[in-house]
Amino acid sequence: MPAHLFLLVCLAFALPGCDSGPAEPATVLEGPALSANEVTAAERWMLVTRDIVGRREIGSPLGTARSFALVAVAQYNASVAAGASRTAGKRASEAAAVSSASAAVLSALYPAEQSVIAAQTVSDAAYFPGFASEADADYSAGSSIGRTTATGVLARGATDRTDAVFTGTIPTGPGYWVMPSGQPPIAPRWGEARAWNLTSGNQFRPAPPPAFGSSAFQTAIAEVKSMTQGLTPAQLMIAQFWQFGSGPGGPMGYFTELVTPSIKAAQMNERQTARVYAVMHMAMMDASIGCWDAKYAYWYVRPYQAEPTIATPVGRPNFPAYPSAHSCLSSAAAGVIAGLFPSAKTVVDAKVAEAGEARIFAGLHFRFDVTAGQELGYKIAALALTRVPKANVAIALQ
Repeated sequence: MPAHLFLLVCLAFALPGCDSGPAEPATVLEGPALSANEVTAAERWMLVTRDIVGRREIGSPLGTARSFALVAVAQYNASVAAGASRTAGKRASEAAAVSSASAAVLSALYPAEQSVIAAQTVSDAAYFPGFASEADADYSAGSSIGRTTATGVLARGATDRTDAVFTGTIPTGPGYWVMPSGQPPIAPRWGEARAWNLTSGNQFRPAPPPAFGSSAFQTAIAEVKSMTQGLTPAQLMIAQFWQFGSGPGGPMGYFTELVTPSIKAAQMNERQTARVYAVMHMAMMDASIGCWDAKYAYWYVRPYQAEPTIATPVGRPNFPAYPSAHSCLSSAAAGVIAGLFPSAKTVVDAKVAEAGEARIFAGLHFRFDVTAGQELGYKIAALALTRVPKANVAIALQ
């Protein structure tokens, strides 16, 4: 069996051969099967997360990537912990564990959203106990486990260095990104943040971009100028979609939406669903770190700064160009999705290509920004796929 298909089978059905530990019954390894019409708590809370970050994280993908990853890891670890718990012969509810873990993480990150979070928690408590998969489960025990799990994930988040303050000097001169007046650059030290799978932010740092003024640079800027001056209505719509229209949560929210039908088609239960989200969102968070490492290693100029006649119909991000963040993030997500669900590869890879073109249509990136971002994201996805948690094994927080 090809390696990628073996991985998919392992993920979907938890075959004992996928785990190096002692073989256990599949139902123990992966938790109870869902009822035919049941929606997992992980899916329900991904929707809530998407809505909340859409309201609270504006102007940068970084906080969004971090929040999705923290919620997704808490969901998966809570499900694993609940599956291992037994009280008076009853197992703890994995749905309750995922629900309460998600609520606790989001409450800590976005206290102003407490009413929304509380309403979803109440809805879950009414929704899940009626399903066959929850018939012999202790909902209260699961909720307690979820809260405890969230505490550990939030402690990890508190030490992830995403709040590091920049005290360096912004380089100036030809070929360097120009900071807008009175607007400090967004998160120059994000590349130093603690990743989930990367050993460091520069692990896959792309080679330097073409020298400013070189023939490769001139070719690239001519392409941007030509594309933006001849922008068709359809191309403008693509640029606008990837800036505004892909829904709340930017690429993180959009690729969560894209992967969910594959999860449902594979009839994945609570733990399997949470695991997919966790692997994908850890990769996207790592992609944001690798991307920002490179952005502030090179401080590369935006096309419209090098050539002021280039139009920017969807705004101007407040950070350097190289590599493209949309390409880093979308390719990391697509690489994970394609690795876990090979039948989705054509669709998700096409989304990566479209996202890259969109940023050139928008006058925000050179072709080499896009290519470097895609290469970085796919490398991070490949790494993430080697780190898919084995059945019954939580994601390490140390």
